[in-house]
Amino acid sequence: MTSKDTAARAAAALEPLLIPGADPAEVTAAIEKALIETADGGNADASARTARLLSASPAVLYSFKARDDFAPTFVSDNIEGLFGYAPADYLGNPGFWRERVHPDDLERLDADLETLFETGELTVEYRFRHKDGTYRWVNDEQHLIYDAQGAPSEVVGSWSDISARKSAEAREDATQARLSTLLEAAPAVIYSFKARDDYAPTFVSENIKRLLGYCPEKYMEHADFWRSHVHPDDLADVEAEGALIFDKGRQATEYRFRKRNGKYIWVSDEQYLLRDEHGEPVEIVGSWTNISARKTAEEAENAARARFDLMLHSAPAVVYSFSATGSFAPTFVSGNIKRVLGYEPDDYLKQADFWRSHVHPDDLPAIEAGQSELFDVGRRVSEYRFRKADGTYCWVSDEQTLIKDRNGVPLEVIGSWSEVTERKTAEQAALQEREQRLTDAIETISEGFSLYDSEDRLVLGNQKYGELFDAGDGPPAPGTAFETILREAVAHGLIADAKGREEGWLRQRLDEHRYPGEPILQRRSDGRWLQISERRTETGGTVAVYSDLTDIKESERRAAAANHLILQSLHYASRIQSAVLPARRELEAIAADHFLIWEPRDIVGGDFFWFQPVEDGHAIMVGDCTGHGVPGAFMTLIAWGLLDRTVRDAPGGPSAVLSGLHQGVQSLLGQDEQQGETDDGLEAGVCFVDLSKRQITFAGARFSLWRSNREGVIEIKGDREGLGYRRYRPDTRFTNTTFAYGSGDAFYLTTDGLIEQIGGPRGRAFGKQRFRDLLHELRDAPMNEQEEKLRDAFEKFQGDQRRRDDLTVLGFIPHA
Repeated sequence: MTSKDTAARAAAALEPLLIPGADPAEVTAAIEKALIETADGGNADASARTARLLSASPAVLYSFKARDDFAPTFVSDNIEGLFGYAPADYLGNPGFWRERVHPDDLERLDADLETLFETGELTVEYRFRHKDGTYRWVNDEQHLIYDAQGAPSEVVGSWSDISARKSAEAREDATQARLSTLLEAAPAVIYSFKARDDYAPTFVSENIKRLLGYCPEKYMEHADFWRSHVHPDDLADVEAEGALIFDKGRQATEYRFRKRNGKYIWVSDEQYLLRDEHGEPVEIVGSWTNISARKTAEEAENAARARFDLMLHSAPAVVYSFSATGSFAPTFVSGNIKRVLGYEPDDYLKQADFWRSHVHPDDLPAIEAGQSELFDVGRRVSEYRFRKADGTYCWVSDEQTLIKDRNGVPLEVIGSWSEVTERKTAEQAALQEREQRLTDAIETISEGFSLYDSEDRLVLGNQKYGELFDAGDGPPAPGTAFETILREAVAHGLIADAKGREEGWLRQRLDEHRYPGEPILQRRSDGRWLQISERRTETGGTVAVYSDLTDIKESERRAAAANHLILQSLHYASRIQSAVLPARRELEAIAADHFLIWEPRDIVGGDFFWFQPVEDGHAIMVGDCTGHGVPGAFMTLIAWGLLDRTVRDAPGGPSAVLSGLHQGVQSLLGQDEQQGETDDGLEAGVCFVDLSKRQITFAGARFSLWRSNREGVIEIKGDREGLGYRRYRPDTRFTNTTFAYGSGDAFYLTTDGLIEQIGGPRGRAFGKQRFRDLLHELRDAPMNEQEEKLRDAFEKFQGDQRRRDDLTVLGFIPHA
């Protein structure tokens, strides 16, 4: 037969194998045969047809020399389709194969190559780098070709992509590993044996070695293993009871069983009968559980069980679990779900969507959106409304913990529902009360007061402000744009300055509002003169105070009186703020010596101090709220209003106080929600002083505690997170630092009004180093002298510079 006929026959033999579903191994073998038959040239058309068929093959065919330099000699064109490389990449690079094999597989493959030259064939699997940089699993089949003298001449091989199979095998291995983990951790030995004929054993779990001391093979090899290990006094009764399984389908018995060390233990043996599709008994599956403790102390066990049942029934929280992967199917729920929520356990266990269908629709999106936190940190606490069996909704606190296997793969989620309706109701009532107190405080201001958000929409305005812009339809409603309110006032003739030049006046006034500077005067149509003081907030909003200066415009005397009234209001607000803060003498209960500098920059301010007895000691706190002046003072009232409940509900010490204050400010100002206009908060440091133990516990939110003694001055830093601001998560936690103090130790808490004050000949900040050096210099001086010299140093440093912020410095020496 001619080479032309041979090539044609080889190409024809390949074509039927390229239909979908053809076995890659058969295709590869046919291709190898075709190459051998056309190796000497063959018919050109047949060779082209063979090349076309090679390109469509599911396997890449290649060859290289079997001696000398082992240079590549051939590769099929489909290498580009399967692995991204051009044939020239392989043929032009003798190191092509070694460079692309995964480094972890290369040493093994080098060793396997000896098999090829010993047997003439080699099949291996390894990872091979695709041109896109990813590794693919390949099956590499190689055949050694010999020359006429029988010497190795060439190696012909094929690469088949088996990544999909490898992935499936990995998934199967993971499933088997999880099953093995569960069985190994199980408190009972699982076993099985045939339900007819010789009743031969068929399976036993690995934990038989841990629980009974026997290797699994011991059970599997001996058909009489069980009978030979049951206590002779129990065997007859147990076998009689065991026969009942063929009637009932399940059986549970208790008897004594001999461990490998020769001792007998009591086991609970639960068996289940499996039948085939015809109803015939096939296999019996059972479990052995060690119940020796219960059997040897029955009365104590019964009492303990009774107590446990009572505790579980009386527990305030419902314990539940569900799978952490796949369908997230429920796996367990405690029986007290009936008492707490009104449902039977099966209501939860048999309804995959039980939880979703009972969460309040308004709460569900937010709760599901935050579920990723559980898989990121392993724990999550959330609160939402949950529908009880009677149709009413109650508030629950849901605490979840993620359980993982030894490889870190999520297995199960264990959680608990605690009804917190009473607390939530109390919190909502307290929030309303605090909001009312804030509203009442604003209403006591004699001036018109307004707050606009970053989009220039009205957030809050007191009655005085509403009267100024009431055009007959009532005061402006929250959410109304400032420009709309202003245009309504001009249209109804409330502003005399705008008459006759309405549009020009509006443009000027809007400009002044957007870029506030010095206070402006405005003449109203009723003859009053208003002074409007506006400033931008840190969140981009605008705060404005409308002061009636009519008398000031009428005469200098009236102007002075009006100015006095304004100052009087601020001083009155200062007295209110001072009255809210604790009496300084209360610090004497904690400190053998102390001083306190509290100087608001603008009569009232955003700094505050606070003392209160707590369990095992006293609490000392210094805080710095957003801003200064009136806005800062309002924030101190908010913080003070939250502190009493926060300390009462914070057994975790200073860190718990800060966490409670953080959550309270966010909740009160709506800064724990996605929508909202405010972003205010505070920085604070809290010390719990235990005089009996001579011990201090400190926690700080962007705040430090300074400690001074003969060894020097050190800064005990708090956490970097602040309180209340939107950028911090509601569940932000703070760190407690506990240490003992000696009789020569003095402690200081200061707001940044001291550290960040600009002054000195170079116009720089006072700074921490200057403060540290000053404390070191004054370490032996009495506290009143330290206060005096600290004031002198600060005022001298400030010089002619404007005071930047409120100033608070608290120094104390605890009682020894």
